[in-house]
Amino acid sequence: MIATLLLVVAAFLTIGMFLNQRQTELSQRIGFRRVFRYSIHRQKRFDATKVLLEIPDFASILWFALSAGESLDSALRIATSRGNGYVATEFQQLLAKVDHGSLLQHELENLALESKAEQIRELATKLAVALVNGTPMAALLGDFVLSVNSTLRAILLAKAGKNETKMMIPLVFVILPVTVMFAMFPSLVLIQQSFI
Repeated sequence: MIATLLLVVAAFLTIGMFLNQRQTELSQRIGFRRVFRYSIHRQKRFDATKVLLEIPDFASILWFALSAGESLDSALRIATSRGNGYVATEFQQLLAKVDHGSLLQHELENLALESKAEQIRELATKLAVALVNGTPMAALLGDFVLSVNSTLRAILLAKAGKNETKMMIPLVFVILPVTVMFAMFPSLVLIQQSFI
């Protein structure tokens, strides 16, 4: 029975080494260029997730500053001075253009058109429209923070569900068979000894 257990473990190790070797051969076969494109695609996807994680904090600081009675320009300066991520960098560049004589509304519209991140485009559009129409920005930003938080919560729950399913694979295919073998081994030994 121990020999059978060792054979099963050796089979799992052999299958793992075979799959690793096939993956290495595949990556060599498809070439460096495709692997490089794939890594860039993964990096862009990571940036989008990173922006989604940063935007609620940035918008919350902006919301608190506007609720305290600050103007949009000074609220943006407060929020960018507190942040150091991608979102803060985008708005620091916007403020640098405003410092060189451009209009804040015009730069917000440009940011809404040119930004790669969907949440930054949405925030810039809402701020530009509120600036033109004269609507209260604190209420607008409060709704924006709630919607971004709910989107982030949904994405994190989906990721957690995928990870939970992935964690079941080793349990079902590795741990469970070994546990069954250890549970059955004493019974098989007793049965074998009863025939002797």
